[in-house]
Amino acid sequence: MRALLLLPTIALLAPGCYYDTEEELYGPSCDASVFTYSGVIDPIIAANCRTAACHGPNGDNGELVTYEQLRAVVDDGSFRQAVIVEKRMPDGGALTTCELTLIENWLNTGAPND
Repeated sequence: MRALLLLPTIALLAPGCYYDTEEELYGPSCDASVFTYSGVIDPIIAANCRTAACHGPNGDNGELVTYEQLRAVVDDGSFRQAVIVEKRMPDGGALTTCELTLIENWLNTGAPND
């Protein structure tokens, strides 16, 4: 009888036993000393800014799809002003402290393309 009760319990718990990476479980690393455009900055932009209504392909407010497009607003200072100083972007949401730190450190190192 106990074996019959134990079997369904094991079956219910088994799907929870798999190996996730730390990034899958907790999101991107917030090691502010390690950042790349393609691995860290671009995913933040993609998740928060790259929508059709904002900065996606043919976006209403200019595209931020490529590094070159982002670099143009970095170079003119408007990206830092809107995101770091005024914290008015992304529109309708806020970046996490980790995301802001990663972006600021990337900007402070000259916004390299990896």
